[in-house]
Amino acid sequence: MQMLHDRRMLVRTTLRTAAALAIASTMFASAQAEPIKSILFVNPLPQFPAWRLIGDCIAKEAKAKNITETESGPTDGTLNTTAMMQQVQQGIANSAGAIITFPATDGFVPLLQQARDAGIMVGTLYGASGTGSGSQVNVGANFATVGEIMVKAIAAREGQQNVGLMIQGPTGAGKAFSEAFEKAAAETPNVKVIATVSTGDDANKSLDQANALLIAHPEINVIASHMGTATQGAVAAIKAKDLQGKVVMVANGAAGGGTEGLQEGTVYQLMMQNLCGAGTQIVDALVKINDGESVPEQLDVGVQMFGKEDVQAFIDKGWQ
Repeated sequence: MQMLHDRRMLVRTTLRTAAALAIASTMFASAQAEPIKSILFVNPLPQFPAWRLIGDCIAKEAKAKNITETESGPTDGTLNTTAMMQQVQQGIANSAGAIITFPATDGFVPLLQQARDAGIMVGTLYGASGTGSGSQVNVGANFATVGEIMVKAIAAREGQQNVGLMIQGPTGAGKAFSEAFEKAAAETPNVKVIATVSTGDDANKSLDQANALLIAHPEINVIASHMGTATQGAVAAIKAKDLQGKVVMVANGAAGGGTEGLQEGTVYQLMMQNLCGAGTQIVDALVKINDGESVPEQLDVGVQMFGKEDVQAFIDKGWQ
């Protein structure tokens, strides 16, 4: 009798446990986040080729995942952070499923945190020196690494290399790049940073700032920048002062005159990266995080320096 009683108790306990697990499973399923239904990409420079490529690849990957994607951005062709922040705020007000942007300054951090507090997924592209801290994932080149590999490329040139840096500004990517560049330069016997100017990542200001470097510091024989928007202005300044063969540009990206500069000799080397891959990665990462998967907070698209001999092969693969 005791054995039969024990068996009945075991069956009842098993049934209660199974029922509890079923209820827990149902509760867990209902608690899971809803799929991302919409993405807003606030593109900092939608007319610039590199950012246009990223935007197109974000849209393509979102479509492949059945997510509605919309894009906004400054319409004046400049890195207008005020306009970008207003567009992010509008995305928050419209309850976007996810917001992706380039956090150009530290001022984006509390705004992106506001989006997260509202239950919106947040991804950043090329957040640096803490500007990506308001996001759940940051995708892009590590601008400190960019500074380091540019110094390595410049140091391989013969003789003293006196460098003028063109940066976005004193925070974010500009700060990360310039600090790493100066540190790496100090560890070489032939690379010295002579002066630094800022353009706000505005292509319209690059010529004036490059001219300012060359006029104030005629000893400069290399202009280096982490911004693709600086290339045309720097190359134009070199040509205008008839300094071909005496001053070279070390540039970011094949777009904006980078490839042409390589072929004519005004650009010494280009830093390039898989920009389309960055757009694809940011969408994929946000979807995975929303689904409860673990994703590193920082995803690097990889950066390399290229001379004119091998640049085209990587451009053909979608690098810029």
